[in-house]
Amino acid sequence: MDISKVYADLAVYAEGPGGLEGASDVHFGTVEQVEAGKYIKLKKLDSPDGRSHWLPISWVRAVDESAVFLNKTADEALAGLINEAPTEG
Repeated sequence: MDISKVYADLAVYAEGPGGLEGASDVHFGTVEQVEAGKYIKLKKLDSPDGRSHWLPISWVRAVDESAVFLNKTADEALAGLINEAPTEG
């Protein structure tokens, strides 16, 4: 996956009930920026708690000119979101 294709303001979609067959992806957020080439920071405006959240680039299954598509369902992604800025160890 080419990380350069991920940029600010792209919509982020989690897998919907149709799974990888493409049916019913669910809007999950909006990209604020890519950090350290490993994480996508989501915009606060999409967050139910008003805080920033991050997700690993490894969750991305595809990117096109208008959206990022995750390889997680919305429930899986919500459970795995990072709630503090990731630090390099």
